[in-house]
Amino acid sequence: MDHQFKETSLQFGVFLMNLTTNTRIWNALHNEAANSTLIKSVLQENTLTTEQCVCESGAHGSDRVTNIIRSAKLNSSQEAAILSCLKIRNCNHKHSVKLIWGPPGTGKTKTVATLLFCLLKLSCKTVVCAPTNTAIVEVTSRLLSLFKTSSSEHSTYGLGNIVLSGNQARMGIKENDVLLDVFLDERIGILTSLFSPTSGWKQRLESLIDFLENTEAKYEHYVHLLKEVERMSEEAEKKKKGADKKPKAIKILTFGEFVKKTFDGFSEELEKGMVDLWTHLPKSFITSENVKSMVTARKALQRVRYFLKENFSRDDFKKGSLKFDCFNGVSAYCLQILRLLPERFEVSDMLENNDTKTFCLQNADIIFCTASGAADMNPIRTGSVDLLVVDEAAQLKECESVAALQLSGLRHAVLIGDELQLPAMVHNEAKFGRSLFERLVLLGHNKHLLNVQYRMHPSISRFPNKEFYGGRIKDAANVQESIYQKRFLQGNMFGSFSFINVGRGEEEFGDGHSPKNMVEVAVISEIISNLFKVSSERRIKMSVGVVSPYKGQVRAIQERTTNKYSSLSGLFTLNVRSVDGFQGGEEDIIIISTVRSNGNGKVGFLNNRQRANVALTRARHCLWVIGNETTLALSGSSWAKLISESRTLGCFYDAADEKNLRDAMNEALLEDVSTSFGSLSIRNGYGKRNAW
Repeated sequence: MDHQFKETSLQFGVFLMNLTTNTRIWNALHNEAANSTLIKSVLQENTLTTEQCVCESGAHGSDRVTNIIRSAKLNSSQEAAILSCLKIRNCNHKHSVKLIWGPPGTGKTKTVATLLFCLLKLSCKTVVCAPTNTAIVEVTSRLLSLFKTSSSEHSTYGLGNIVLSGNQARMGIKENDVLLDVFLDERIGILTSLFSPTSGWKQRLESLIDFLENTEAKYEHYVHLLKEVERMSEEAEKKKKGADKKPKAIKILTFGEFVKKTFDGFSEELEKGMVDLWTHLPKSFITSENVKSMVTARKALQRVRYFLKENFSRDDFKKGSLKFDCFNGVSAYCLQILRLLPERFEVSDMLENNDTKTFCLQNADIIFCTASGAADMNPIRTGSVDLLVVDEAAQLKECESVAALQLSGLRHAVLIGDELQLPAMVHNEAKFGRSLFERLVLLGHNKHLLNVQYRMHPSISRFPNKEFYGGRIKDAANVQESIYQKRFLQGNMFGSFSFINVGRGEEEFGDGHSPKNMVEVAVISEIISNLFKVSSERRIKMSVGVVSPYKGQVRAIQERTTNKYSSLSGLFTLNVRSVDGFQGGEEDIIIISTVRSNGNGKVGFLNNRQRANVALTRARHCLWVIGNETTLALSGSSWAKLISESRTLGCFYDAADEKNLRDAMNEALLEDVSTSFGSLSIRNGYGKRNAW
């Protein structure tokens, strides 16, 4: 009975996951009170004959915006995309959505960052969303870089109008990260401290002014207190031991030591408060004149600190001495500057009532969050939103975009993406992974194409441009043959773009039914070894990416190459990932392992055009595709066209024609035969006989 129970007992596992995102999607889809006007407006077929809105014909903004666009050195398609987005924000009588189509390498992130910088200057209340924490951190970082490049010496003034909301750990924000200047949780803590009724900015300023006005009296009070403590300690010791033994004397600082230590503590705390104020307060609460006064005050404080550092230990630095008179002169100037600083800022009662989060969100012009995080942006906390910008919109599931599209007051949205690259990963066949971007394209909405690519050498971009984008993408001047290619490709058998035929390997299906091809692994390992040698000998900085659509192959290559190429710190880098994991990435050299090797042209999900597009558009200088010519040629996919193209252009190579690669392939085949023979022997009982 027990044996029978063991044979038939149920076995099961429990998969744990965070349901926060799914709960937010569910609530957004079932929120009948939410603002759904924009959703209803845009989810309809678009017609090319629709007249241009009269609101869009006006000026896009101020001269500052014009200067931003001009200084960004954008191409005409990028500039036109930004101007069209700036115009729709003026429209009050209809809802609209703009689609910006950003194929690989066309400067999509630069375009978005420039658009956001313009919106910031125009004080346009904008929520910026992206599908993942990584994506939202990337676009935030680009805006901050643009912001600080154009700012003055107090480069963080104005960041109080930008907020990044989310989970610090998941966003990968470390200590001292520049993103902390706009990160919501960090800002809440800093502002709460600055406006504390007992130890805030006002108290810090008053304490330093009081010390400089009464330096001598403060020192006398300090000495008196320590002597009193010493006396009480002596009395207590006598009562305790009944002896005349004196306790250890308390060290009393000299006048110079006391002044330096006290001033350094007060002034450093006040300086930090100044920087925190102009960094984290919105500009409507701290004027540029306030900031100029603080910058002057910081210089005065540093001048006093330097004087004390040079003179505090001198014997003649005491009351009535010449050096003390000099200190009085320096501190008098500092006092004069400090008295010009504002003791209070006209912040709302929200700070005093400990609702700092609402204060930050209501007064921000640009709010960054994941699409899921937009569910927390309710009208009471955030206020009315003018514009929604969704980056990587083609990777955002339709249902995930609902919460963002329901933001209070929202009339217009800008979606930036490329539906010809990989969408969100889902495990069903019901179009659940389709994005709103793709749906709107299918409904006939116009897409504004960014038509100049800055990433790939022309020999690399030629095929994907023709195959996926109808030849509409132009190559920028910077991607023509570079010094890097002249130095690297000289004497190398492969060119900028090459197909390398490895026809002797067999695909294997390991754990999880993810195929791998050990002959391709061997060839790729040999190529990487050669690249490392070239980088080392010629001192060429080189980043190499190895991409495969199959996790089994990725693991096999990682196991073969891990910890082998770390000696050239900062000169040679190797990144091995799946195609899906490489979306948005780029490297100097990309090696693609296609894996599949059979006689009937079966290539599985390698056949997916979006996955092929991503894989073929990650390289800057060199793209080498490793695969079985016969299998890919029979697949009827984009890969078959790629082989035909490589033959036409003279970029087709046989791995067996190169001695190092041929030897690597032979060794891999011998290992495969040996492994197969060993497993066969064990199955047939030979293993026991040999062991005996």
